[in-house]
Amino acid sequence: MAHIDTNLGRVREMLACMNAGDPEGQLRHCADDIVYEIAYFDLPDRVGIDQLRAMLGGVFERFDSVDYQIVDHFPTADPDLVIVEVRGNNKVKGSDNWYRNHYIMFLYFHDGKVVRWREFSDPNVYRDATGGH
Repeated sequence: MAHIDTNLGRVREMLACMNAGDPEGQLRHCADDIVYEIAYFDLPDRVGIDQLRAMLGGVFERFDSVDYQIVDHFPTADPDLVIVEVRGNNKVKGSDNWYRNHYIMFLYFHDGKVVRWREFSDPNVYRDATGGH
C-alpha cells in the first residue's frame, strides 16, 4: 500500500507544482522517455518529454492562473498505476472567462517516475472558454 500512496503523493506534488507556476517541477516526476497521450484534442496522439515541456509551458501563455485539484482517486491492482479524477479552474488570460474542465488521468510509474500519462477531458470546454486558442 505504501508504494501506491507514494505514487499518488507524486501526482499530488506534480499538480501542486503546476498550480505554483512550476511546470519543470512537474516534469521532474516524469521519465525522459515519457509518453503523454490526450484524447479528443487537436494534438498529436502521443508526445515525448520535449513536446510535453512545451505544452506545459504554454499553459501559462493561455491562462493567468491555474488550479488543478484531485477530487478522487481510484485504487488499482497495479501499484505503478495511479488513476485520478481532477478538476481544473483556470483563468483565461486577457478575458473574464474561466476554463473549468474535468479530467481523468492514468499515470503509469516505473522507478518513481511517470513513464506514461493518459489524459481524458472535454475539448469543447476548452474551445468554449478560450475561443479555440
